[in-house]
Amino acid sequence: MNLKEFLELFLKFENDCDMFRVRVNHVNIWHYIRLPIYEELIKVFGLCDAGVKAVPKKATYPMTLERYWREKVTCNQFFAQKRDVLIFSHPRKYKDDGKYYKCIYTHLLDKSLDNSHYVLDRRNMENNFMLQRSSNILYCDMGNYLKMKRIKFSHESVLRSDVDNKIIAPIQNYFHIDINWRLGKVWLEMINSYLNQRKNWISYYSYMLGKINPKIILLVVSYDYDKMFLCEVASKRNIPVVELQHGAMGCSALQYNFYKKMNLPSFPDYIFTFGQFEKETTRFPLSKDRIIPVGFPELEDSYHKYKKRKNCKKTVVFISQGFKEIAEYANIVAKKLDKHKYHIIFQLHPKEYDNWESTLGKYLCHSNIEVTGSFGNTIHETLAQADWVIGNYSTVLYEAQMFDTKVVILKFGLYQIVEYLYANKYALLVDSPEQLVKEIEEDTFKPDKSITIFEKNSLEKMQKEIIKIIRQNQR
Repeated sequence: MNLKEFLELFLKFENDCDMFRVRVNHVNIWHYIRLPIYEELIKVFGLCDAGVKAVPKKATYPMTLERYWREKVTCNQFFAQKRDVLIFSHPRKYKDDGKYYKCIYTHLLDKSLDNSHYVLDRRNMENNFMLQRSSNILYCDMGNYLKMKRIKFSHESVLRSDVDNKIIAPIQNYFHIDINWRLGKVWLEMINSYLNQRKNWISYYSYMLGKINPKIILLVVSYDYDKMFLCEVASKRNIPVVELQHGAMGCSALQYNFYKKMNLPSFPDYIFTFGQFEKETTRFPLSKDRIIPVGFPELEDSYHKYKKRKNCKKTVVFISQGFKEIAEYANIVAKKLDKHKYHIIFQLHPKEYDNWESTLGKYLCHSNIEVTGSFGNTIHETLAQADWVIGNYSTVLYEAQMFDTKVVILKFGLYQIVEYLYANKYALLVDSPEQLVKEIEEDTFKPDKSITIFEKNSLEKMQKEIIKIIRQNQR
């Protein structure tokens, strides 16, 4: 059984066992936990390597006068007023200019949106608020809200027997496997954590939506558990929620694929996708008219900003995702290709910026490998100079289609997630370093560019659809 077949089986399991109706402590719990459980099960079945664990270093920033003023006054969530649109940005930010940062999924929309709006911004992976140029930023601080309002909910515990009978037993019986007690304990602790965090987040989001009273909510990464709680609160207030696509969807991303259409209060009401591909191939729980192709503003902007560089050498870019296999491929290719004709770039994943030397360094020791990646620039600058882009299942492999480059998928692990690319001749599928070297040197692959994966004029389309959704929901 391969990964694609297992995902189909998992979706059928959810339907056959009616998992979305499973209640633990009076809460329909399955939607919150289905992704981490699925990820554990593909490891149990040996369908995916866990990869190299990458943990960002904690960083602190001096409390300057500007930071103090923003946290206490201009970005203070308690001073929020009514606005038409509420945007939730991604916690990962890139340098905009100098000391300021930007969310590549929302900052252009923030700059161009005609409607009054706020951008509710959480702390980044290093637990800091990032300075941004926008005057619409509010700092999302649930902990400070609970403290200021003196809110403390009693701790809730889930019975182990409930988890055993309602979650573990159906999985064991359906898939004919045994879930060991350690994994069962992990799932119990996860459910306990989610249910207790749920009360805090629902209280916080109820407060913020009451203050801002938005007519529409735009968010990134709806499967973060706090965003599921946000969707619940918004649903009760009849506020439509739209997710902006940030990564790969298609038929292989469990987060967006369901066995059938269903009403899920913890799922967004609309999805703004990069293009028609996601609308046609992803089995959303929503009706087709709620899946709206609009494009990717940052990618579109980068395409026009970064002109194709004329390099004296061919540039081969490897996209890292924490798997040592990709680094091993890069090292072998660097040894076999003529360094006078080819330059190898190994593009790190953001979670690897701080610790790649300890996890992948031993595979990236060849003199013709340039290891790159920082929050000072986006991946699009690298794509603009690439002749070849090589990876496993990263969304970057889709984004590379915007640029004049050739894409290669390495056949291991989760490669079937991007099956659409190699099945439709947008990319090559290779299964050995030797084959990869041969393809690069012979350079005979001609990708099919007849179909556009990303919609054009994305900002204009987003603005138009936002107004349309607001009007539809005010009737």
